Amino acid sequence: MTETNDTTYATYNLHEQIGHLLRRAYQRHTSLFQTIIPDDHLTSVQFAVLATVFREKEGSLIHIGRITAIDHATLRGICSRLKQRGLINIRDNPDDRRERLLSLSEKGMEMVRTYLPQAARVSELTLEPLDACERIAALHVLRKLAE
Repeated sequence: MTETNDTTYATYNLHEQIGHLLRRAYQRHTSLFQTIIPDDHLTSVQFAVLATVFREKEGSLIHIGRITAIDHATLRGICSRLKQRGLINIRDNPDDRRERLLSLSEKGMEMVRTYLPQAARVSELTLEPLDACERIAALHVLRKLAE
């Protein structure tokens, strides 16, 4: 090992690494979600899918996956679980039988309408340690990193 590498290893602090900090922030956000949303079987990622389908009215798996940034295989599993709970409908696209279309069931629509204000509260609480300027800056930086 060279001296440069020894110096790099000696100065590496996990608690200052972006990946570690993002993961910790996400863990905090997830904990808040689980505390505030009164459904032990609903994850924040599942809710993101429900909220997106709610906004889109109906969309293909590919379209919903792009919006939510969830890969196809993972989204299929999420949708399978949401369908089992009676929260979404999945049907073949009559124009392209290879494509699956998602829409919310009445139960899913009711759930999203009920939980949207609570989900917004989760975001508020996630950003609560920041002042108004820091919140704007944090969201701006995260949007840039997400591109």
